[in-house]
Amino acid sequence: MRLLVSKTPVRLSMGGGGTDVQAYYAKHGGFWTSAAITRYVNLTVNTRIDNSYHIKYSFSDERVHDICEIQNALIKHSLLHLGFDKWEDRYNQTRGLEINVISDVPSHSGLGVSGCITVGLLQILHQLKGDVTLSNVQLAEEAYYVEHDLVGSESTGKQDQYIACCGGITSFDIEPDGRVTIHPIKLERHTIAELENNLLLVGTRLRRLESANEALKAVTEHLKEPSTKTAEAIIHPKPNKHEEYLHRIKEIGHDQRKALLLNQPNRFGELLDDHWKVKLDYSGATDETIETFYEETKKVGVIGGKVIGASSKGSFMVLYCPNDKANLRKVIAGFDLIEIPWTLEYSGSRITHID
Repeated sequence: MRLLVSKTPVRLSMGGGGTDVQAYYAKHGGFWTSAAITRYVNLTVNTRIDNSYHIKYSFSDERVHDICEIQNALIKHSLLHLGFDKWEDRYNQTRGLEINVISDVPSHSGLGVSGCITVGLLQILHQLKGDVTLSNVQLAEEAYYVEHDLVGSESTGKQDQYIACCGGITSFDIEPDGRVTIHPIKLERHTIAELENNLLLVGTRLRRLESANEALKAVTEHLKEPSTKTAEAIIHPKPNKHEEYLHRIKEIGHDQRKALLLNQPNRFGELLDDHWKVKLDYSGATDETIETFYEETKKVGVIGGKVIGASSKGSFMVLYCPNDKANLRKVIAGFDLIEIPWTLEYSGSRITHID
């Protein structure tokens, strides 16, 4: 038997999220900034001698003899895409695999877990096949192709796959044709320290029932061009509020990158509040508890925050508090929420064990 382990960091969406979706970037180009953090999705893959497939993730446990019978679409299509229905391990002359997904955060968290699973699994599968020269861009694009094209998550963007591969705090430009340019953000040590100290990740204990693809589906549908246009619509086009929302989100994303590069982390925190207001105006009310909680945190020194992920009713929030954190932590405890410790992760997905 052979055992391989991958370790892929989840991410915080810092600004510009949503502009990485094809329905938007194909018309206007996109821009976003993400930060990889020290919370991970770990995958173990080992060969089996009985030619079966044993898949364990979250609360599911699948045992099948045909890849096409696997219910987890990300895992099934990753295996089929790389030809594992015909692959045989040259060491053991077996085709069976056991795949175990171990995540520090739950699925539907808004932290990019699905992208991490796809990236980490593809990385291991390429290693099993002897393909070890894949670049970060190639791996990210392949993971996006599996999710977007093969699984059919048409509203999935490119944010999660790229930051999972690249790590660090990184900005990304995407052209209308889908080409992505990577811009690592190199910060001074004191700015990094302020970000890690002042930016708190809070688990709301709420389960987001919809995936990122589901949360973005309505936006995607509204962004699509109609099949026909009247002459009146061409001459006097009406503003699309969904595009206007993402234009503003992209603008805030550019301002956040500028604030970081100018070593102005507090300005970055203030822009999080702008993001909160824009998203609230567009998506409507968050969960009532989250909204009340956020207003209470602003009374004890928080200058900005946002729900992480595509939905306004997410499982995690980030809060920027440059002041003493004691009273903020009392508010967090009073709402029975939980602070998640983290630091920046400068490495992207990697294979940590081969046996």
